[in-house]
Amino acid sequence: MSVKMKMNMAILLAAALTPSLASACACGCGMFDVGMPGMALPSSRGGSINLQETFLDQDQAMQGNSKIPLSQSPDQRINTTFTNLNAQYQFSRDWGMMAMIPYWQRSFDTNANFGNGAAQIVNSKVNTLSDIRLMGMYTGFSPDMSTGLIFGAKLPTGTYTAPGFDRDTQPGTGSTDILLGGYRMGQERHWGWFAQGIYRSAVSTRDDYRPGNSLQLVVGMHYDAFRRSTHIIPTLMVNATIRQADTGINSNTLNSGLKTVYLTPGVLVDITKRWQANASLYLPIYEYVNGIQLVPKQIASAGITYNF
Repeated sequence: MSVKMKMNMAILLAAALTPSLASACACGCGMFDVGMPGMALPSSRGGSINLQETFLDQDQAMQGNSKIPLSQSPDQRINTTFTNLNAQYQFSRDWGMMAMIPYWQRSFDTNANFGNGAAQIVNSKVNTLSDIRLMGMYTGFSPDMSTGLIFGAKLPTGTYTAPGFDRDTQPGTGSTDILLGGYRMGQERHWGWFAQGIYRSAVSTRDDYRPGNSLQLVVGMHYDAFRRSTHIIPTLMVNATIRQADTGINSNTLNSGLKTVYLTPGVLVDITKRWQANASLYLPIYEYVNGIQLVPKQIASAGITYNF
């Protein structure tokens, strides 16, 4: 596989498994699906290990597509750092697998006296494992691996009983979800492009809470002309997410579900032959939420990858 095609695959995999850039409901939602940006896809047997940090500060209240004062929302702020340990291995040109182990550090501020006079802000914190993802890849549709399928599951490994958190702000959903997606990519001289979609749906739930189904769509490009001289590869993606409302007695159905579009400039840096760094900034260009929800002003992600 050519260097350009390997870069296409690296960028595409970053897009395919980049966080589903969604917001939290007025009562949380736990809608930020952490993924595996920065992972390069080997052209034959081989693998990669990645450590990724993503920072999300949800401190803006929104109703529909309009920003509103925080005084109209019971929840005041949800600040989260997602630390992901990601691994992948390509068994052959046709088959590969990926695993993501996420760790959350979350702080949640809510008004316990909302609607009943003076504000009484209660802060809750949790540092814990979240829901692990296991995924397979089929890349055997063409010799250059430019078309493929992504499939797997999100497992209920994260806690959903942390004190002080609503069910929809918990690190885990308590559900087992299927993941199914596909991608297509190409290269024209110094420019590479890619398109991908992933659908997620809960198939097994607990305690009458079901997270809404979601569809994430990504299109993007990268520019390779500077790579040989500077070891830098600029990238640009558009990330779109559609998520249905949560359901069940323990859900906040009226204040869950959304549609978002993020413009995502980024960069990949070749440190050595085996080490690569990545950084991205997610900027909202369209947001629509059901009910009242908290949204971030931007999202930042950075990481480092070792290829073997």
